[in-house]
Amino acid sequence: MFHTSTLRQLVLCALLMATATSCDDVLDQDPPAALTQEDAFANADRIQKTAIGMYDQLQNPEFLGGRALIYSDVRSDDTNPASFFGGIGTFTALANDATVTAAWTGGYRSLYGANFFLQEMPKNTGKVSAELEAQYTGEAKFIRALLYFHLVNLFAQPYNFTADASHPGVVLQLTAPDASNAFDATQAKPRSTVREVYTQIETDLNDAIASLPETYSTPFERTARATKDAARTLLSRVYLYEGKYTEAAALAGTVITGGRHSLAATPAVPFTLATFQNPESIFSVANNVSDNPNTNNALGQHYRSRAGSGDISVNPYALIPVAQFPADDRRRLLLLSPTAIPGAANSPLVLTQKYREASADYAPIARYAETLLNRAEGLAQVATGVSSEAVTLLNQVRDRSKPAATASYTVASFATKQALIDAILLERRLELAFEGHRYYDLMRYKRNSSRVTYGADRAILPIPLVDIQQNPNLVQNPGY
Repeated sequence: MFHTSTLRQLVLCALLMATATSCDDVLDQDPPAALTQEDAFANADRIQKTAIGMYDQLQNPEFLGGRALIYSDVRSDDTNPASFFGGIGTFTALANDATVTAAWTGGYRSLYGANFFLQEMPKNTGKVSAELEAQYTGEAKFIRALLYFHLVNLFAQPYNFTADASHPGVVLQLTAPDASNAFDATQAKPRSTVREVYTQIETDLNDAIASLPETYSTPFERTARATKDAARTLLSRVYLYEGKYTEAAALAGTVITGGRHSLAATPAVPFTLATFQNPESIFSVANNVSDNPNTNNALGQHYRSRAGSGDISVNPYALIPVAQFPADDRRRLLLLSPTAIPGAANSPLVLTQKYREASADYAPIARYAETLLNRAEGLAQVATGVSSEAVTLLNQVRDRSKPAATASYTVASFATKQALIDAILLERRLELAFEGHRYYDLMRYKRNSSRVTYGADRAILPIPLVDIQQNPNLVQNPGY
């Protein structure tokens, strides 16, 4: 059930999607009272703008504008404790933590845009071509799946926490209630199980794969709008989290053989302003200096140097032993500042250079490097011995950054299948750092972070107290 103030904002934003590119930019719009749900789908132009508006919703400052990625990484073993984000980064959050509440609300606000589109588009069929209608619907389902992936991993224990994933997940809200029905008893929904949430994510992504285009005509769209490869890569990740390794390897393999993506020349290219739109970046939440989550919530504002130090220092990542993370690895040289290995976890402060703009950094969602590692992990898991193809894929990512004098891996480099899996997980840690992966990778392998044990009550966030109080069917996470 939504709060009254939240519902009004959600309905207004959904209507404004048809006439604006930002729900915050209302001064130049028609009076909100003059807008109706029908206006958003009045003609092909309005429908197109409503579809684009779903991406604007993804920029939510409390969620996939950047914060949702941060809330994974600040709980991992790659950052120092970060006190800026309420109690999230220090594992001290209470159920009434304002930052936690904002994250939950931000995720569901973003979901409302996708649900609104999926609810209203079938009522207005024929106003755009069948091809465009299918594409827009696929985009909405991709966005909904992406949001639920992050919500269920923030607020619920990992998929394998119970044998059948029957433990509490999050609320599956698949419609867009308006003021006439938002407060019906049927809207006081309970939490679905983690399995049910993942099933919905799978369904949405498979539907998206069927209807999304393979690519677009402009570099911006190829990075900032959903494609089949974006849905395939996200679904391959979902399958890894579920332990469906054969399916994960197959989907990632489809992206690889499609030939539409490639690794950039250096690991810095996807994180450089002039080259945000590049063949390695499969999907990102796009921002710029005039259209962003706002300066207090942007990735660059939290990770880059601010008054001598960032909100998030990454000394533990920089302190990964040189035997695993060499001193002249290009990710250390190009993406850490300072590049020198610190003497201790808190001195000098080390900052990532992946996010160097105050507010214009793209939020990376899916990169080709992940796709290669997804297939490598899937193959390594299902092989009876050491998978030679998995080794080749691992080398593709590792060789771009490793020192020239360091030899590439061979099958003989790994005494066991598990040794190869561990090397892939290390490469994920090095390559995908500060993109929202590390903490969840630890949890899905039932491994402890440096500051919390797998399965601990506080390894996940609480359901906001205000929602528990207003919805008698919501069950709180243990320990809160």
